[in-house]
Amino acid sequence: MESRHQAKETTPTRSARRESSRRTVRGWVRWLSNVLQLQSAAPRGARPHWRRLVVPASLMGTLLLSGCSLTQKKVACELEYPLAAEGEPSYRAHGSTIEHVCLDNVTAPDVQVSQEPRNLHRRVDDEVREITLHDAIVQALSANQVVESSAFRGLATKVVLTNPAAVTTVYDPAIQESGVLFGRRGLDAALADFDTRFNSSLTWGREESRLNGAGGFGLSAETSNFTSSLSKSFATGGSVSVFNNWNYLGSNAAGNLFPSSYSGSIGTSLRQPLLAGSGVDFTRVAGPVNPAFGSLTGVSQGVVIARINQDVTLADFELAVQRGILDIENAYWDLYLAYRTYDTAVAAHQSAFQSWRETRTRFEAGVLTEAEELQAQDRLYETKASVELALNQLYQNEVTLRALIGIPLNDGTVLRPSNEPTTAEVVPTWELALTDGLTDRVELRRQKWQIKSLQLQLNAARNLVRPRLDAVGSYAMNGFGDRLLGQTVIDPGTGLPIHTGMGSITNDDNTSWTLGFEMSMPVGFRQARSQVRNYELQLARANAVLATQERAIAHDIAIGIQDVTASYEAAQTSLKRLRAARARVPLVEAGLNQNTTLDLVLRAQASAAAAENSYYQQLVQYNKALASLQLATGQMLNYHNVSLAEGPWCPEAYCDAQLRADARQNAFCNPYLETQPPEFVSPGP
Repeated sequence: MESRHQAKETTPTRSARRESSRRTVRGWVRWLSNVLQLQSAAPRGARPHWRRLVVPASLMGTLLLSGCSLTQKKVACELEYPLAAEGEPSYRAHGSTIEHVCLDNVTAPDVQVSQEPRNLHRRVDDEVREITLHDAIVQALSANQVVESSAFRGLATKVVLTNPAAVTTVYDPAIQESGVLFGRRGLDAALADFDTRFNSSLTWGREESRLNGAGGFGLSAETSNFTSSLSKSFATGGSVSVFNNWNYLGSNAAGNLFPSSYSGSIGTSLRQPLLAGSGVDFTRVAGPVNPAFGSLTGVSQGVVIARINQDVTLADFELAVQRGILDIENAYWDLYLAYRTYDTAVAAHQSAFQSWRETRTRFEAGVLTEAEELQAQDRLYETKASVELALNQLYQNEVTLRALIGIPLNDGTVLRPSNEPTTAEVVPTWELALTDGLTDRVELRRQKWQIKSLQLQLNAARNLVRPRLDAVGSYAMNGFGDRLLGQTVIDPGTGLPIHTGMGSITNDDNTSWTLGFEMSMPVGFRQARSQVRNYELQLARANAVLATQERAIAHDIAIGIQDVTASYEAAQTSLKRLRAARARVPLVEAGLNQNTTLDLVLRAQASAAAAENSYYQQLVQYNKALASLQLATGQMLNYHNVSLAEGPWCPEAYCDAQLRADARQNAFCNPYLETQPPEFVSPGP
């Protein structure tokens, strides 16, 4: 009853609101009609025509600007629908939500064919696949498109997942070479500034007006404009333009020779900077001067800077390849060590199991105590846990190597290193290693390219601390006629030939030329001097970084030599310990029936297993130290016979190269030639 009473009270309220809205609308319409009738009833001469429209236009504009609704906006609870639908509301309650992109991509084939990884609960006898270190490196270089510095650093911490833009790929050099943005322009984009540019436009128009004179004569004119030009920039900083412009005018103005006429010109213009922005040295570093973008581009848009940026990108790629090979070699030896550790753990477990069986038999015979039997059992389970952990570590190291060399996670085979670690002593020479490091380290070559780039940009910036003085000139042949094309006709009144627009260019001597100078300069050169100072500071910083890099390389080589010598000596000591521990075990086991206690036997077995693990750990560490020393001296790629080369060109490029090579080979030597600007690139360090 209460709900019905509330419903009855709601109905009159809604009806009253609707009736009030209708009355409001009718009032506005009635008032607007009265206003319009008053305006129309007024005498025509009482006010101008435009004033009669001011009030109605203002009222209509007010109504339009106020919105479509003249009443109070309805709320959701006041709306009534004939068929009430139930369920989720058909609108989005949030502006930002997590969404997924619709992308037509295919999952990587390596992921699709991968089987369930091996683990302690899934032990299968898969086929053993022997792999050498050379084969692993070749597989990685041929299969991987993304070079990762390490495969595993924990879950969801790989660089390719956390920062995809920071990884190095085989596409990076090509991306840099084809770049078009400011600061990272490629060679083609820098050369595009010197491409010939064609501009053209064609427009039509008509204009009608009245003259301020007796009779108010009406003046009409039909116009058409056509312009076309070819422009090109030079390596000296100048530019040339060839243009062809035509204007059509059809007018009824009194005094015109022709009711319609064509006027135009064909000519050329030239501009050459003499001070700021002039010279090949400046243009090849900064590119052609563009006043519209001078403060944005700086002096780093030239061909030479683009080529240096390409060399820097190649150095980054080479550095990533070196580190990738080092990670592959470390993962290879880690897998070798995992196999050795697993074999040692299995052997220790078998020895512990045999000792526990003998202890169990003697305990049941009453020879040994229960504590000694439990001690043997403790050792048994300890070795079993070591076997399980060693096997799991083997699985993980095998997956790590697979990830680095770019093969599926599990393809039904088990990788096993076939190379044995180096056991021969390597005695590095400090002077030779330091010379190799300071000569072949990619980091130094990259930094030297940066310094050379800053030196060139500094010289270009100093070029701009001068006024802008340009020599300008133009020459054009002008034409005029009542027709654009056609035959020459004779004027019956004067008997003189009347040429067409194009014909008058070649027959009439109507020319125009300009020659002079244009000069502009900011008073004080504040921005130009600030730019010079900035490049001076950047160059000083780059030189300081280079000196620090050289010291860091010397430290890396010193630490590498120390690691090599220390790991070799530790491996030799561990080998002696292993021999002693292995010789001790049978002696202790033989005296178990006499005066030797079980504790000594178990200790001897554990010591032998620990000595074997220590030896192989030091041996693997020795080989890792040799690899790190190769990286520190810059000989990593040379040691593994890896070289970097660009991909094939199109066949036409090889034909052009052969033609130019033949021309140079069959040319005569000119002893007076001198390269300007001087070269700063050499094929070797």
